[in-house]
Amino acid sequence: MTATSSLLLVGVGGAGARMAKRIVDSFPGDIRRLIVDSDAKSAQEDEGAEFALIGGERLAGKGSGGDVITARIATEESFAQIKRHLEGVSFAVIATGLGGGTGCGATLSLLEEFTDLGITSIVFATTPFSFEGEERHRNSRGSISMISERANASFFLALDKLVGEADYVEEAMANAVNALSSAVTLFWRLIEKPGYIHLDLERIRRLSLNAGRGRFATVRVSGDNRTYHALQELTSSTLLADGSHDVRSIICGILAGDDLRLAEIGELASGVRAAYGDKAAFEIATVNDESSFGGELCVVLMLFESKVKEEHLAKTSRSRRAKSAKGVLAKPATGFPDGSDRTIINGEDLDVPTYARMGLTLDL
Repeated sequence: MTATSSLLLVGVGGAGARMAKRIVDSFPGDIRRLIVDSDAKSAQEDEGAEFALIGGERLAGKGSGGDVITARIATEESFAQIKRHLEGVSFAVIATGLGGGTGCGATLSLLEEFTDLGITSIVFATTPFSFEGEERHRNSRGSISMISERANASFFLALDKLVGEADYVEEAMANAVNALSSAVTLFWRLIEKPGYIHLDLERIRRLSLNAGRGRFATVRVSGDNRTYHALQELTSSTLLADGSHDVRSIICGILAGDDLRLAEIGELASGVRAAYGDKAAFEIATVNDESSFGGELCVVLMLFESKVKEEHLAKTSRSRRAKSAKGVLAKPATGFPDGSDRTIINGEDLDVPTYARMGLTLDL
């Protein structure tokens, strides 16, 4: 990928910066990437990445202190700087960790700005470990619905599930990154090393426009009966088992070396559709990469759930919600006319109604 590629990887916050670096390290090609953070130290994570420091004098490069609203306002104020890194971009893949202020707040503001610029966005967001503090879990829960609504497609990945059964921290984080990188780099691999069935970037972008909230899993197998073992692992994956609604669309990426057979493609397609619904829209594509997958078969499966909102809600203007949210969040907490203070907890003005703080529009 050149520096002017229309496909961009964006790492948001400290966790997102680390995720982006590890994803890039796992990919043999060149990925255009941008790190957005309120902490200046993240610039050191990946010297090959472009970097945008948000917050300016307000935060002085020291981070948002875990405050979601501070991070949102900082991103809005610094977006002119971020925009300089978006020349020619039509499709952004965002990697972020929810729980902290910047991961939650900056991601929301970026999605609103990307929508206004016509940039298609897919979010891969990790959620905190079960043992992390309640504040981080509260930040994460509060951001998921808003990210789902603003992103064209979104995946929320519990770190507890991503790390598998690893005992040691290093091994656990390696498992998490391996699972993420296979899915995130699928888009770059489809473009750079197309196989028998090709999806170009514009087709991928169009497929993602209204994909909604999804689940994904990756499996890597070798030896005899590869397709059988791949389907067995996919259908038993805990990452695909927690959906609450019917699957409405499926993207299946098959990554293999020169030994990939047409019969294997057919078997995988039939097995996936039988497991997750023949009526779901189905797209399959292959990557031919002998150097990375010689003798092995890697399958990346993405499932997107049925829409659960009424059609008139789905058509509500995102820009109107975004502007409403910006107006509410930017108001200073100056207190009430009688001299009493406003109720501010974790940076949120609780005297502002919840629907207004979240930027939602009510149909009365």
